[in-house]
Amino acid sequence: MLPVLFLSACATGSSRESGQQMIVRIAEIEVFPEHLDAYLSAAKDVGSESVEKEPGVVCIFPMQMEEQPTQIRIVEIYRGEAAYKTHLDTPHFKKYKTGTLHMVKSLHLTPMQPIDPEHMNLIFSKESKR
Repeated sequence: MLPVLFLSACATGSSRESGQQMIVRIAEIEVFPEHLDAYLSAAKDVGSESVEKEPGVVCIFPMQMEEQPTQIRIVEIYRGEAAYKTHLDTPHFKKYKTGTLHMVKSLHLTPMQPIDPEHMNLIFSKESKR
């Protein structure tokens, strides 16, 4: 399997102007091997569509472990609690969630605390300028 890397699924920007506390987390997902290709396609679609259509979604960055391709990690960054709740209610997220439920062997969501939130908007800006 090819490694999955979606730099286009991250937008630049910061929520400091609004005073909101960003929500940052890592989704740790194990996919059943027989559903891997379909899951990767769904993850790519929901990541790019969410960033494109939702101003409150800063980043949905899915990655696949090279040595264990059924292990997926997704970095998720939302501008705040309201943005996250809005995301959960979108048609594209609901399609992803219901369509991949049977593909996922395990899911663990790990809340993260940004070390340098003032520079969140620079994370992927170098790649977007290439």
